[in-house]
Amino acid sequence: MSTANSHWDTRKRALSQIAFCVLGGLLLTSFKAQAAVTVNFGQTAQSLTLTGRGANAAGLGQYFVTMGTCTPSGGNTTCTFSGSFTSAAVGLTSGTFSLVTVYVGTGSTPLEGVQKSAGLDAFAFSSIPSTTTMTLTLTSSSQTLVVPLFAGGQFVPGTAFSFAGIAGAQACSGPSVPSCTVAQVGQVAGASITGPVTGSASFGNDYYLSHLAFAGGWQSTLTFVNYSPQQVTCTTSFYSDTGSQLSVPFGQGTISTRTETIPPGGSVHDQTTASLTAAVAQGWAQAFCTGPVQVSLLFRFYSSGVPTGEAGVNAETAPTTKFATFAQTATGLAYANPSTTQSATITIAVYTSTGTQLGSKIITLGPLAHGAANLGPLLGLSSFTGFVKITSTIPIISLSLNAEAFPVFSALPPGDLPSSTALVP
Repeated sequence: MSTANSHWDTRKRALSQIAFCVLGGLLLTSFKAQAAVTVNFGQTAQSLTLTGRGANAAGLGQYFVTMGTCTPSGGNTTCTFSGSFTSAAVGLTSGTFSLVTVYVGTGSTPLEGVQKSAGLDAFAFSSIPSTTTMTLTLTSSSQTLVVPLFAGGQFVPGTAFSFAGIAGAQACSGPSVPSCTVAQVGQVAGASITGPVTGSASFGNDYYLSHLAFAGGWQSTLTFVNYSPQQVTCTTSFYSDTGSQLSVPFGQGTISTRTETIPPGGSVHDQTTASLTAAVAQGWAQAFCTGPVQVSLLFRFYSSGVPTGEAGVNAETAPTTKFATFAQTATGLAYANPSTTQSATITIAVYTSTGTQLGSKIITLGPLAHGAANLGPLLGLSSFTGFVKITSTIPIISLSLNAEAFPVFSALPPGDLPSSTALVP
């Protein structure tokens, strides 16, 4: 992409809710958005206990759910699971975890569940007080990471956790049941089943910034807004056109990775500190955050040290294989390949306002690699107005900037489409 019009990025995410559980099988799985980190739990030092409440009107068993060992204090009760964990995530390959549930009151658990279907040894949470919190703390040799799982009456978007009972380790007490299973216990009020568990948790949100630029008249400003009631930690990695680490100058130094811990309601707004007269540098970035936040990038162009134009664009939240947006000769296009192992074959095609294809170009983009260009020069076109179609053999990220009146420029509407979208030939 020429220095006369470069630099940008794009956008969204979220999802959540409900948890499913069993003892002796799959359990406690909250629905989630795509999560970026998965940790595997070893056997807990404490037990999960399900106390039967009897069948509901549909004949499904109901339960009180106690997650770990519980201790009352100061008008609240804290219940804890703990043990060891392993993970493939950098900095979290192994360590210890605690999953802490806190509810208001010092009596028996207010967490309730209901059997998923008749005869099935699995249940879903049916009632969790809105004042309840569930927090996962992971401690490795290099860091301690605190991940809220449930707060404000819902599972935090982007999180999930599941546990499996230890075969042969569960025990039943109270009124007798035909067999010591989740299904049978739920049918009998006062009966209970308990046992240590193993399992896993996944959490976090990925945000992609398709383009950033600094020097050569450009500065880029990275912005995070934590609108949630929980603290969020974000780690951002910067990559060059070749997919190698890109060193980016900020106030705290020239770095290829940065981490921010953002308090509830907090924000970060940090501009690069590059020399405007140095050669332009460009690349892309990926941020991993332990909770949902708003991420964006601001591109600002300077002429003789004076800002003359800027555009702000939101981070993308998922790669895709198809894009389409308005374009003309000076439109700036950026694209990056988030895969760490696969190359992407990208086809860029432009069309006139009447739907005639003017030209196309095929680009091979290696793992973590990036590219940017203005469409006219990229396709050898002196003038056109219409739209650009981008397709890729694997999911990528991309964004476009309108620069037809440069140095006035702006972000174009998001162009990413579901991979199943039918496009013009």
